[in-house]
Amino acid sequence: MNRKVKIFLFIFISIFLNLGTSILIFDVLHIPLFLDTIFTVAIVFYLGLLPGLAVGFCYNFIDVLFNYLVRGIFSPTNIFFSLCGVAITLVTWAFARRKEEFKISPMVTILYLLLISVISSFVTILIGGTIDFIRFTYLDIPDSMAPIRQFTESFVSQRFSLFASCILGQIPISITDRLIATFAGFCVYKLLVKFFGPAEEL
Repeated sequence: MNRKVKIFLFIFISIFLNLGTSILIFDVLHIPLFLDTIFTVAIVFYLGLLPGLAVGFCYNFIDVLFNYLVRGIFSPTNIFFSLCGVAITLVTWAFARRKEEFKISPMVTILYLLLISVISSFVTILIGGTIDFIRFTYLDIPDSMAPIRQFTESFVSQRFSLFASCILGQIPISITDRLIATFAGFCVYKLLVKFFGPAEEL
């Protein structure tokens, strides 16, 4: 099979595995986390920046379509959260492109993954909080991630500004989500190497 076709299949499958993981965690298990970037992280490590950007950017378009067809929620502003996927991809790639450094020792690997988690958390909290601020201020759209809105409203009730509340409301869920997704994504990457070989040999 042509290498480009294989890469396309990895991208396509990863987008739907992200969606499936999100459905399992949030809809089936009712855990207030996204975990919809595990395979984005894995693809960045395995195939690099451009395939990772394709997964990170396109996922939210599929998610919006799924919400409309299955949940009956049409929330076009969710497409803007693709910016979070792009940011996560870029932060991950900044470290993942130096794969040799991940082989120095398990402790170095853990420290790098923690750095990816912390930096991507910071960026996605700012982006997600800003998007929520716009949604809550100017639009009346059902929120499919109610716990974040509940955190936001609790800060508003404590007399924080709406923008500050939207940022702070992201913190508990986003930090937890980024930690789990980053470490899980790296583990998926190692499995991809084990079962499919190095990306260069695809």
